[in-house]
Amino acid sequence: MWGEIVEGVRWLRGHRTLWRVTVLAAWSNLAISGLLAVLVLYALDVLRVPPTGYGLFAASAIVGGLAGALVAGRLAARLGTVPALCAVLAAQTVALTGFALARHPVPGGFALAVFAAGTVVWNSLWASYGQRHVPAGLLGRVGAAQRMVGLLTAPVGAVLAGLVAAAYGTAPVMAAAAVTFALVTAAAWRTLRRGFA
Repeated sequence: MWGEIVEGVRWLRGHRTLWRVTVLAAWSNLAISGLLAVLVLYALDVLRVPPTGYGLFAASAIVGGLAGALVAGRLAARLGTVPALCAVLAAQTVALTGFALARHPVPGGFALAVFAAGTVVWNSLWASYGQRHVPAGLLGRVGAAQRMVGLLTAPVGAVLAGLVAAAYGTAPVMAAAAVTFALVTAAAWRTLRRGFA
């Protein structure tokens, strides 16, 4: 098993663009895990979501995810996979910025739904791209390597968000998540355009 894991990581490291996007995904997961770690507190304290309405607020992410699943294929067919990936990152950056600036449940819920939709579209299109460009015999190993690297930062993001929220409140956590995601988007745009143009 360890030999297969090493083989997947080695192949991934050898593919410059896929490796760079995987590392960028790790940075985005740092921001996302931080957001999720304090989401309930942010919704209740900053967005003023009533405690009895939090379930409805959280459901906006589920609705967004379902919408993303429905449009992912059409978006790729209309724009092409790489332009669609770039567009999704841009939309997510705008949505996350809006979420960080929101101070009411309705715009906050809408921004969360858009961000969740973008996450589903990204995951779908990126997996599809990998299936077309990674050798068939290595798909499982390379996919596992991507997930492993991408998720390594998630616990770190959650811990940092908790520390920042305890010291300064949840609003700075959301601002930091938005800035981090914007930087990831800018770097990913350059990587995707150079590698897949």
